[in-house]
Amino acid sequence: MLLQSFGTNYFPSRESIELRAPHDQQQVIGTMPVCSIDDLAEVIKQAKIIQKEWSQRSVEERVSAIEPFGSLIEAHLHELVEVLKTEQGMLDSVVRREVQESITQIKHTLDVSREELASIYRADGSFGAEIMKVPYGIIAAIVPWNAPVSLATAKVIPALMAGNAVIITPSPRAPNGVTKFLDLLRSCLPPGLISVLHGLDELGEAMIKHKEIRKISFTGSTAVGKRVAVAAAAELKSVQLELGGNDAAIILPDADITETATQLVDSAFRRSGQFCYATKRVYVHASIKEKMTEALVASADKLQMGSPSDSLATLGPVIDRDAQQRLIGLIESVKATGATIRPCGTILESADLANGCYVQPTLVWDIDNTHTLVKEEQFGPVLPILEYESLPELIEELNDQDYGLSGSVWGSDLTDLKDTATQLQTGRVFINAARAMGKFSGELPAGGHKHSGLGWEKSVFGLREYYQYQTINGPVC
Repeated sequence: MLLQSFGTNYFPSRESIELRAPHDQQQVIGTMPVCSIDDLAEVIKQAKIIQKEWSQRSVEERVSAIEPFGSLIEAHLHELVEVLKTEQGMLDSVVRREVQESITQIKHTLDVSREELASIYRADGSFGAEIMKVPYGIIAAIVPWNAPVSLATAKVIPALMAGNAVIITPSPRAPNGVTKFLDLLRSCLPPGLISVLHGLDELGEAMIKHKEIRKISFTGSTAVGKRVAVAAAAELKSVQLELGGNDAAIILPDADITETATQLVDSAFRRSGQFCYATKRVYVHASIKEKMTEALVASADKLQMGSPSDSLATLGPVIDRDAQQRLIGLIESVKATGATIRPCGTILESADLANGCYVQPTLVWDIDNTHTLVKEEQFGPVLPILEYESLPELIEELNDQDYGLSGSVWGSDLTDLKDTATQLQTGRVFINAARAMGKFSGELPAGGHKHSGLGWEKSVFGLREYYQYQTINGPVC
């Protein structure tokens, strides 16, 4: 039997992990088979063969093979959304948007590939050169649980278009939705070109070390990303890393207080704060600290926490008990310092507090800026509010920290905002917004500076991560 995915029932006797719903830990929603090192070896053996054939296809032939994928997603949209929101605890609207944005991203990648992957020719008299863009061979992609479809799309589609085979490992916290998503893609492609392996840390480590895998694309925490980079460096493998962020919002004295508060609350608490680009701390100029805090509280009090199936809910549970207990412990540690803790919003009847992994959205102020809640990525629905007086000093403080994924600046004077934005050492800076806006947003690169990552994803810049150069130089034919 051709080993394509261990996310389906190919190996019913395999060791498996039980999966439970974030909104109700009593509800078993499936199992995840645990793949072995032998499984990896078999998949690599098959991928090596089919990748050679795939790399010889023209770019247009690769486009033609992948293009039907978008229509397949549309046809199975409801099914995909149901699985994703059940295992992640995310709201229907959040998951649906992620899947639909992935369709747009697929189309954009196919469009830019036609020009980007073309060879470059140079000639000088009787001698010439062809600079070719060639694949690495086999790519290992490791995706997290919190936005698996979006991140799988950003890795798999450009890797395939560049002529690679892909072995992808979803997070064991939420493996089924992305597997179903990629099953649709596999139906468009030669068997074995893309494989989904489910497993634990041992499998990931084996993928990174295997000599036939020449590039690693990883999205996850900075701590794990560092280990990936070290292991890959030992084999001189290329890596692309999108890692943790601790995104700061800087609110200037002339900001629109109500509008700013509305957008920041959406950014901080959408997906229950479990998103790398979520706003994770707010710095407010001292002159408007009180008014801004009041506005943030008023906006956060409109939030409604409930189950993913509740149409009234604006946020759901966090992913599991470990995340829940970590966040509760973090809030308690802040409370012990004398900081102001303000639980916000309404808890709907659909929120099963006894059995679900719920953490009420919480604002915190009068907090020491050295506390873990401020210094580290909390990855949950907890938002600290801090004040500053000197903007240059604040920028210096933020730039001196390890994280540099994204940030935002808020105010009325666009010149001041642009000047502030250009001084921040982050991969992205949003002005009077907390996420990418505009029809062109899918064309923008995503990535971090410093300990927040290496390399880029999405757009043509992400495509460039998946090919190498080879120069053919000699007499002109």
